[in-house]
Formats: sequence, C-alpha cells, structure tokens
Amino acid sequence: MTTTAAAASTQERTGRLWQGQTPDAREADRRQRLVEAGIDLVGTQGVAALTMRAACREASVGPRYFYELFATREELLEAVYDETVSRIRTPILAAVVDAAESVGVTAAIIAAFDTAVAVVEDDPRLGRILFRESAADDTLRPRSQAAMPEFVLTVIGEVMPERADELRGPESGWTLLGFSAALFALFLAWSEGVRHTSRDEFVQHCASLAINDLALDLELPAARRTGGRP
Repeated sequence: MTTTAAAASTQERTGRLWQGQTPDAREADRRQRLVEAGIDLVGTQGVAALTMRAACREASVGPRYFYELFATREELLEAVYDETVSRIRTPILAAVVDAAESVGVTAAIIAAFDTAVAVVEDDPRLGRILFRESAADDTLRPRSQAAMPEFVLTVIGEVMPERADELRGPESGWTLLGFSAALFALFLAWSEGVRHTSRDEFVQHCASLAINDLALDLELPAARRTGGRP
C-alpha cells in the first residue's frame, strides 16, 4: 500500500475532525454522557426513570446516536450498573493494596469496608444503584448477584491469595454466597439511612463478619464505641 493509500485508509477509519475530535472520540464522548445521565436518573429516581428519551435529554444526545451505541434501554442500564461497580471497585482495591503494603492484612480488610462506606456516602446515587435498584430490577439482579461474590474474591485475593483460591472451590460456594448476601443487606440498610451504630462500628462489624464467615486467619483490634453515628 502506498503512503497516499495508507493515509486515505486511516482517514476512512477515523473520519474528519470536528471540534478537535475524531468520530471515534465523539462516539465515546456520547456514550459516556449517556452513561452519566443514566447514573443520575437511576441513582436519584430509580430504574423506571431511565428511558431512551430521558437519557438522551439529560445527555444532550440525539435519539439516533443512542441506538448507534445501545441496542436497547436495558443495554444502557447494564452499562450504568457496570460503571457504578467500577466507581466503587477502583478506590476499594487501591485502599486495600495501600493498607496491606503499609500496615498489614487486617488493616486492608478494614480499609475495604471503610472505603466502600465512604464511596456510598460521598455519592448516594451509587449506593442506590448498587443495592436498592439492583435488588429490585430483573435486568440488574443477575448482574448484581454475580458481581458481589466475585468482588469479595478479588479483595481477598489481593491480601490472602491462597484463601481466595480455596473460596473459589465448589465446597465454599454457599459460604461465599451467604456472606455476599449478608454484606449486600448491610450496605443496603446503611445506604438507606439505617444507623444502629457509629460508622466506625459498622465498618468493624463488616470486617468481623468477613473474618468469621470466610474463615480468615485474622484478628481485629477492639472497636471504639462512640454511641452513634459521628
């Protein structure tokens, strides 16, 4: 292929720049705006609020572009959920790795729950999507049921890889599922404002549950009782 032909082929793939963006970049931008709009709609009003028209209106994206990116409204909903998971997963894993390297494994487990609480408190939309909406919606429920156990294994795998491998075995399936369901229920309650203890005690309770239910060879420091939410 000649240089001229190669340049023409590249131009055909990338298209003309418009406001400094290639067609691929514009498509990615429209997709991200639609996902952001979905997070806001589902996270503040619920799954029923996410329609094609509402998403397009919030994202300032034309309907024809919507269907170039998502075959159905449910496909956008799945993308919204996946992005929400990423927004809690990334900081949790970063906190776990940092705590494990600087303080130790027990601190890393506590850091995982402390960071999770911080994320859902800083952006309540994420908590609503991850817990309330995913439990009630037929599209999100299977995704949520698969995501929680796998994420638990990912966190344990960062600090106790041998135990994570054991938990992946079929004989530990119910143990992992039961712990994940309990953890889901706890964070659903916390994200909706249930406050039986202080934040620190809630984090400590979650860490204790993980250590006991998953048979982690760790010992927690004593919890500081503050008598309520700080």
